Amino acid sequence: MSTVDDAVTLLSQANISGIDAVYGNNLPQSEVDSTDKTVVLITDAANNPASFGNNDFWALNQEIEVQIWYSQDIDSDPEDIEVSMMKAFVHQNWQVAAVRQRTLDPVSSQLFNTFYFGRTKILGDD
Repeated sequence: MSTVDDAVTLLSQANISGIDAVYGNNLPQSEVDSTDKTVVLITDAANNPASFGNNDFWALNQEIEVQIWYSQDIDSDPEDIEVSMMKAFVHQNWQVAAVRQRTLDPVSSQLFNTFYFGRTKILGDD
């Protein structure tokens, strides 16, 4: 399973209150235009070889970007959602690589934030 698929599954199964939808790689047009739901988009940020030996590598350092757009009608504290999301990843052996500040999108008037999470994936003998 790809890094993005793993992360989408992880976050979807976390059932975090306040997150209405989680997508991987791209958003459907219906979600791009929506301002009444809190939507998460997960994309690849890095996939670098690691753990070198015997003229090969045995692991991948993987990183994802998680963007969250908050509903204009949000009734939850964004910090509660963000902390729950970070804990969901950390509890599944991911590391929080970076957290950006919340910003207001000037076009949609939606609050949004960007996070980066990383993990090391050990590869099989191929």
